[in-house]
Amino acid sequence: MKRAFTIGGVVLILFLGWQFVDTNRLFADVYYTKVPSTNVTDQGKRHTYETIGYDEDGKKRPITFEAPIRLAEGDFLKLYVKNERTVTAYEPVPESEVPAQLKDEQTEEPVSIPLP
Repeated sequence: MKRAFTIGGVVLILFLGWQFVDTNRLFADVYYTKVPSTNVTDQGKRHTYETIGYDEDGKKRPITFEAPIRLAEGDFLKLYVKNERTVTAYEPVPESEVPAQLKDEQTEEPVSIPLP
């Protein structure tokens, strides 16, 4: 009888704990990106973004994802990617949390060279 209560308690704890786990972020690869000003396609109520994502090591790869709202240009996002191509979730992050390579390559303003 004591054993049944123990097993039941463990199952109950696991079941209740699972309710608070976000499966879209569980076991997903994490990439960071800056919301682009171009390459946004509006398809009705969905907005498609094509951008470059950087992982924790600074390696980059192209990423396409959709958002139900138009994202603010220039914001930094943390993207959760599963199966090498599906963005399952995203969240805004401060600039201090993004990899240095993303800040170096995408935050610099283009240099204009005056013509003689």
